[in-house]
Amino acid sequence: MTRLTRLVTVLGGLALLSAPAYPQDGSRRFEPPPGPPAGPGRVGFGRGQIAPPRVGPIPGWELSTVQKNVDLGARGTLEVNNGPGEVRVRGTDGNEVRITATKRVKESNREAARALMQNIVIRVSERGGGLEVFSELPSGKNPPILVDYDIAVPMSASVSVKSTGSVFVSNLKGELRAEAFFGDMVLISVSRVRRAKTYAGNLAITGAEGEEVTAESAVSLNMKNVRARTVETRTIAGPSTAIDVECDRCSLTSVSGDIDFIGALRRNARYDITTNSGNIRLVPDGVVGFDLEATTGGVLRSDYALKPTAPSSPASGGRFLRGAYGDGSAILSLKSFTGSVIVAKQVVPSGGR
Repeated sequence: MTRLTRLVTVLGGLALLSAPAYPQDGSRRFEPPPGPPAGPGRVGFGRGQIAPPRVGPIPGWELSTVQKNVDLGARGTLEVNNGPGEVRVRGTDGNEVRITATKRVKESNREAARALMQNIVIRVSERGGGLEVFSELPSGKNPPILVDYDIAVPMSASVSVKSTGSVFVSNLKGELRAEAFFGDMVLISVSRVRRAKTYAGNLAITGAEGEEVTAESAVSLNMKNVRARTVETRTIAGPSTAIDVECDRCSLTSVSGDIDFIGALRRNARYDITTNSGNIRLVPDGVVGFDLEATTGGVLRSDYALKPTAPSSPASGGRFLRGAYGDGSAILSLKSFTGSVIVAKQVVPSGGR
């Protein structure tokens, strides 16, 4: 990586991390406990696998649990604002919100830990047909404190989550906005992703659909089985992978990460894929034709035989390609300033048709 590329990456990361976060005094400093070990229990896929939510006791940490149940209309709203700790939201049947908050304190003196946990207050406020859930942490200099939330909510409710730690959301049909400031994010079977953003962690989305899916990650971003009218993603330095993503307009961008798009194209759809210094690999199934315009500062290759739609220029040095395959109905714009651009055919497994 060149010195200029490193500078762009660092400045981009600093700009991303400059977004508002929770104040970090002595009682709120972020020191997550060890998560589950790597292995089969991890969620996500590819190079951005994520540890599942924490459950049960963790060595060296004292814990206590608070539970609250509140009625909420089927199309009500839930807003969760959490400091250090994780948030898990699960869509369920019914009109009740079931909240389980696990307080954790890293303190060897059990009595001192229990006394401190008494001053960690879980607030649930009802207003305007919605609920707001947040934690009040004691002020002053304290040992590390975490609050993990596990919340069951009516699946048609609209949900907004902001957490210093990781965020997990599943089985939700209402509108979703989620931000994780220092943790990862996993979204499974969610319908309307208005905003999903991680400032310092990985992001994985599986089974999303709706009008719009908008996602940003400072590290890796993985999407699978996503169907939406518009899909917009952005990463800073990590890889981005889209598998079986269907959209009328897809915009995938990265500052210095690689971008892989694998799966069927949609007729008359537009795909804009851009990275400054990463590589682009597009692997369509070849059923729907496409009109390709590719620009790169590295290797440029298409495994599909293209009918030229623009004259090649010797000055381009083989780093610009314009051509059509099949009916040319899908529009592809692929740009990498210093990386490679590859349009590859899918590999048929042995014995496949």
